[in-house]
Amino acid sequence: MRVHTRPERLAVLTLIVAASLPGLAACTAEAEADTVTAPASSPAQVRTALVDLYAGERASGDDADAAECFADDLLGRVSPEELRDGGVLDASYRPRGTLATLDRPVAEAWTEAQMSCTDFVAESTEAQEALTKGRLDADAYAACLDGRLDAETIRDASVSTLMARFDDPAVGEMSVAQSECSVLSVPRG
Repeated sequence: MRVHTRPERLAVLTLIVAASLPGLAACTAEAEADTVTAPASSPAQVRTALVDLYAGERASGDDADAAECFADDLLGRVSPEELRDGGVLDASYRPRGTLATLDRPVAEAWTEAQMSCTDFVAESTEAQEALTKGRLDADAYAACLDGRLDAETIRDASVSTLMARFDDPAVGEMSVAQSECSVLSVPRG
């Protein structure tokens, strides 16, 4: 089944997917800055730049732990050169100043690293709680989403989103699931 997404929903879809995928949310926030301040030419500097890119420079607690896990996992999958050539890092091996469309190998590595270090349903639930200003029944939303999306759909939607392929059926399926589960999980009254 192909789920079509109307063009006017693209901004909402991007927000929902970006908010539920912390790495994308961090990229969006970081896109406002030029680059990280220290050049990231050594492996340790590239790792630090990826941690900052993923969770933001002010991350703490679980966010910082997930960011460190992500950076280590990503660097275990792709080289700094592949990250540069794939759209994440600039020629100086610093995060790009603008949000880039990633190539498939880097988008896949990014997604695998992210899925190894975070729980999509938990991240999406947290994002939906923020979007609904705390009115969301978090347990109901998580149960609904967990029942609607399998790991393959989440993976495909993440890769496609990172590649700016918003017409991919998995992106539409994720958007519909998040939207419907949110509507069903916000008490009316």
